[in-house]
Amino acid sequence: MNAQRHPPPITIATSDYNRLLSTAIIQQEHDRRASNFLLEELRRAKVCHPSELPEDIVSTNCRVIFRIDDEPKTRAYLLVHPDDLIWPGAEISVTTPLGTALLGLRVGDRMSFIEEGTAHEVVVEGIGLRFLDDGTAITRTPGSIWWV
Repeated sequence: MNAQRHPPPITIATSDYNRLLSTAIIQQEHDRRASNFLLEELRRAKVCHPSELPEDIVSTNCRVIFRIDDEPKTRAYLLVHPDDLIWPGAEISVTTPLGTALLGLRVGDRMSFIEEGTAHEVVVEGIGLRFLDDGTAITRTPGSIWWV
């Protein structure tokens, strides 16, 4: 794992930003470390209207393909708000250290995070399916990966 000097810029849709800000404040009582990491990321984020979110940016309700610590095999999970978590084997909460690290990254970006006292680095390999806010429709973005 390479040490990261400066975290990459991140972009977050206003809908994610507003919901996660409330969640992080509420979460302060239960998990201060995770909450502080999420608040730090929200503070440094460029915020945009959901329709202006670039297609290669990780957001909630999108399937993200990534590697941790240069491991040989990629992982693919749907990044979700913790209140929307229903399939833990296929989804990851955006309030976990890994989920927060992924939020707002572009394909190809690397981000450091700490989980259970151990430093890690995640790299975004691709964006798969992106679900619309109402959860009923799926959009396909150019270059998206359908088979993961």
